Amino acid sequence: MKTLIKIVRKKGFVLNPDDEELTDIINSVIINEGHCPTHIRDRFGHDQCPCSDYLQNNICHCKLYIHQN
Repeated sequence: MKTLIKIVRKKGFVLNPDDEELTDIINSVIINEGHCPTHIRDRFGHDQCPCSDYLQNNICHCKLYIHQN
């Protein structure tokens, strides 16, 4: 089964520029079948990557997205 990670670009955020860290995060999401590796609320979609905290509150717990300088 393939896991797809939907990329959601938001103003003020960029994908983590550290390639090694970004690869680790994406691999963790894949292992968790598309769920956030650090902010697990439930398995009903609220923690599907990108999680509801990132989408609604501009908080990315796993650092897939970071604040742009």
